[in-house]
Amino acid sequence: MVAERIDVTGEALVVHRFGIPGSRPKVYLQGALHADEVSATVALVELVGLLQVADAAGEICGEVIVLPHCNPLGAKQFILGRHAGRFSLDGRNFNRAFPQIGERVVEQLKLLGPDRQTTAEALRIGTQIFDSLTRVGAPVERLQAALMRLAWGSDVIVDIHADMEAILHLYTSEKSWPVFQPLTRGLDIPIVILSDKPADSPFDEVHDETWTIINLLLGESVDHPKIQTAVCTLELRGLSDVSAELASSDSQALLDFLIHSGAITGTSETNDDAAPLLTTLDAVDVVRSPTTGVVIHLKPLGAKVSAGDNVARLYDPSKPDPEASWQDVIAHKDGIVFARWHQRMIQAGMAVVKIASLSRWGSYEPGRLLD
Repeated sequence: MVAERIDVTGEALVVHRFGIPGSRPKVYLQGALHADEVSATVALVELVGLLQVADAAGEICGEVIVLPHCNPLGAKQFILGRHAGRFSLDGRNFNRAFPQIGERVVEQLKLLGPDRQTTAEALRIGTQIFDSLTRVGAPVERLQAALMRLAWGSDVIVDIHADMEAILHLYTSEKSWPVFQPLTRGLDIPIVILSDKPADSPFDEVHDETWTIINLLLGESVDHPKIQTAVCTLELRGLSDVSAELASSDSQALLDFLIHSGAITGTSETNDDAAPLLTTLDAVDVVRSPTTGVVIHLKPLGAKVSAGDNVARLYDPSKPDPEASWQDVIAHKDGIVFARWHQRMIQAGMAVVKIASLSRWGSYEPGRLLD
């Protein structure tokens, strides 16, 4: 096991490495890209401890990279005594607009000729591109390039976040879903949301898209197998769901997933009977606030709702008539409430609740993430 501190624009990024570099499968796990979403951080710290035990026992057979808190820039952003970790201070969402280098790698591979158009060359070229990107641009861009370089060439990528208030849920693609079924069972995740659409270039999706572009050029070869990167965003409940008990159980589930992936040896304790609601991104109904005001939630997380149900009430403090100041917030579709706004003051147009539906319709805007 190796722990290292990488300088990113003057801040320390802590990386824990297990196994021999270049071993397969390579599994990359990071937490707190949105720096205030720290349920991942405590779970991954626990996982590092479990991996240290496995390493001492000689059970690491792949390469595992773990970043419990991958955003040192956002970690220190406090404004008027409140932490703000989702956006940088110049207004950039930390998990949007990651660099897409697939076309650049392909262009350079073509210059090498057919005999050198291999996965190994693609890895080398991509590493060089990310090295150059870590030295230029805004701090957020340099952080993003550093994270992409660390995860570059991974077989499995798990980017762990948290919603505002939420139950466990997971975003992945149709292609990657079979890889993450054991993780879903291990954590007993009730909602899985599938999407293969480009959506704002978040961390996990850019890796998937990049290798799809590169693999179109690379031919099938026993000597030079392609990297079929499986990626997901795991939403580890809500912002305040941070406890020693949850971290302990979550880390054990992540360890079981690493056993399933083949990165470490051992016996998994995954519950094979668990079955999530499998839906799609365009079936998520994002119920938005019609006004700025005080929100009262009427449905608990995990509740089943029907179209027309009143899921919340909003008080508009600008109206003089108390009776006329209240507005109902109505669900558009049948489904399950899996996330909701955490503060009790909300701005017009923001998501009050998110409802996972089996119907391929919602208020989702094609080509964009939920928020």
